[in-house]
Amino acid sequence: MKYFYIIVAIAGLALVLIPSLLLYLGKIEAEQMNNFIFIGTLLWFSGAIPWLGKKRAQN
Repeated sequence: MKYFYIIVAIAGLALVLIPSLLLYLGKIEAEQMNNFIFIGTLLWFSGAIPWLGKKRAQN
């Protein structure tokens, strides 16, 4: 399950970064970019919070 959260978080991060570059290159419109970034933000937080928020056992 640990790797599932990592994959979801990385996919969300990609959906935040790649559409910005595509808008800069003129490949997509601003409204499409906003939709992709919104979905990417939701994926990032749904994957990163469980992945990075786990407390480690202290020795």
